[in-house]
Amino acid sequence: MITLSPTAALRQRAARLRRDGVQVFDFSAGELDLPTPAHIVTAAIEAARRPENHHYGPTGGETRLRRAIADRLTPRAGIPLDDSNVLVTHGAKQALFNTFMALLEPGDEVLVPAPYWVTFPSSVRLAGGSPVIVQPSAGELKITPDHLETARTPSTRAMVLCSPNNPTGLVYDASELRALLTWAARHNIWIVSDETYVDLGFRPVPAPGQVEPGVSDRLITVGSVSKSYAMTGWRVGWMSGPKQVIDAAAAVQSHTTSNVSRIAQAAALAALTGPDVTAEFRAILGDRLKACQAVLEPLGLFRTPPDGAFYVFPDVRGFAPDDVTVADRLLDSGVITVPGASFGAPGHLRLSFAIAEEHLRSGLSTMAGLLDGWAA
Repeated sequence: MITLSPTAALRQRAARLRRDGVQVFDFSAGELDLPTPAHIVTAAIEAARRPENHHYGPTGGETRLRRAIADRLTPRAGIPLDDSNVLVTHGAKQALFNTFMALLEPGDEVLVPAPYWVTFPSSVRLAGGSPVIVQPSAGELKITPDHLETARTPSTRAMVLCSPNNPTGLVYDASELRALLTWAARHNIWIVSDETYVDLGFRPVPAPGQVEPGVSDRLITVGSVSKSYAMTGWRVGWMSGPKQVIDAAAAVQSHTTSNVSRIAQAAALAALTGPDVTAEFRAILGDRLKACQAVLEPLGLFRTPPDGAFYVFPDVRGFAPDDVTVADRLLDSGVITVPGASFGAPGHLRLSFAIAEEHLRSGLSTMAGLLDGWAA
C-alpha cells in the first residue's frame, strides 16, 4: 500500500498548528529556505517570453539541458556521457519512478539500505518490485557488503545508494563505496545512485563511476537542481545511464507526464551553466550546522555529524522509549521533527537545519529545554 509521504503529512500538521496560533519550529523541511538565485529566475522570465516555450517540447528534455547534465556528470560517471544518456524528469522522484519502471519486472527485488529516503521503497513498489530493507549493524548508520549479501536472493535486481544520505547526511568514503560496488558488480546488480545532495557535501563526495569505472554499464544516476540551487518548486530532475535504460524510461514518461515545463528547464540550464552558488549555500549551512552542534552536543545528540546535505540524525532513545514518542511530545510544544522510524531507523529523529538561523536557534533552544527536562 502506498501512503502519504511522512514529511508531507508533517507539513499538513504544521499548517494546522499555525492556524491554531501555536508558535511552530519546523525541523521537518527537506528544502532550503533560501530563494532561487536571481540569474536563474531571470532565465525563466526570458524563456516565458518566447512563444516556442508555450508548447510541448521533447519528452526527454531540451537538448541543451541534457548536454549540460551530461557534461556535469561525465567526470563522476567514469565514462563519457552525451545527451542520449540523460532523461530530464519532474524532479528526482519521477527519475526514481522511471528508473524502476524501466529496470524491474514484477517480483524483482531492490536492496534499500536503511536509513533510507521514504520515497525509495515506495518507488520500487509503484513499479511492481519488492523493496528489501538492508539494516546496518547495531549502532551504525552505514551498510557493508556483508549486510547486502545477507539480503541478496536470486530475485535481487538492483540496489540503491544515497550519498550524501537523506536522512543522515553521511557520505560513503571511497573505500566503503568501492567495497559496495565490487560486491554489486560480482552479482550483476544494477546500482541506482541518488546524488541529489552531492553539491551540498561538506567534504568531497566520491561517485560510483569514479571509484569503480567498471560498474558504469549498470549504473543509473539520479539528481536534480532542487536542493543545491534552492529550486524544489521548479520540479526539474534527471536520470542518467546506459542509453537502452534511458530510452525505456523516456517511453514510460511519454505515457505519464510527457515533457518537463520548458520554462523550468531554462531555469535549470541557467543553474547548471551559470555562476556557482553552491559554495555560498554550503557556507550558510555550515554555520547552521555549528549552531546545531552547540546545542545538541551537550545533550549527547551529535555523535554522528553529517558530511553533507542539511540534516542531523540523533539517537534519542535516552529520552523516551521510542522516537515516535519523542517526536509526538516535541510536537505538542510546536517543535516538528521526523521520527527515524519513517526512514527505517527507529530511535532517531531527523532534524533539518535548512531553516533561517534565528528560527533555528530558537527552535533548538526550545527543544533542548524540553529534552533536558525529560532526561532529568
